[in-house]
Amino acid sequence: MSDGLLFSGNVFVQRLDPNGQPTGGILGPINTTKLAIKAEAEAKPRTSTKKADYGQALDDVKIPKPTTINWAFDDQPAELIAMVLMGEVITINDASGTITDKPLTLPAEHKWTEIGHKNLAEAGLVVKQSTTPIELGTDFEVNYALGLIRALPGGAVDAGGSITVSAQYNARSGKRIKGAVNSNTRLRLFGEGTNLANGKDVQFEVFDTSMSPSSEMDLASTDFVGGELEGTAKVVPGKPAPFVVDDIAA
Repeated sequence: MSDGLLFSGNVFVQRLDPNGQPTGGILGPINTTKLAIKAEAEAKPRTSTKKADYGQALDDVKIPKPTTINWAFDDQPAELIAMVLMGEVITINDASGTITDKPLTLPAEHKWTEIGHKNLAEAGLVVKQSTTPIELGTDFEVNYALGLIRALPGGAVDAGGSITVSAQYNARSGKRIKGAVNSNTRLRLFGEGTNLANGKDVQFEVFDTSMSPSSEMDLASTDFVGGELEGTAKVVPGKPAPFVVDDIAA
């Protein structure tokens, strides 16, 4: 009896530098929704021009074409998002601080203006028109995360105008993705799992693949956001093939 293949497994990824050497640690396991490997060949026929069999193949040689790798996932750590957005990850480490009587001009028509710092603290916020404090929620509105302020209809600064702002802003730490700065991502993809059809262990490895986004990343999606990369598997010196799949008997 022949067995089918239904793979349940863990996929790992490691970035490679321009010379194909590992850089940084290994990321994973990654919730992979597609890992398609397409190995194909191009036909090179020699056709007959003889009267009896004109146009028929006298020889037909198949020449290997580069193996295509298509990888899709819905885990979204910053490193994976950066790959899909052709970006790189840098560290955010903004210090906390205070602003005192900073002069700003509120635009007309209740449009927002930037205070100059993000992650504002609600406590200690004082906004004045001239020397007179104006009231939050009645005269103006604040977006604390983005550091935005605007006048409210019917308030003391309904038409906009000059104000001063005193506030505290909190420290920010995390990761930032600088998008569209890397057009080519070089990766090593590998993993292990189980063939649910027969319980055997399966391992695979794509030693070196140059990948780029094959679809958009919809940050406004109403479903879980996924990413997809496509590329070609390279021949690596010292490796037996561009990729291997091991069916472990025991």
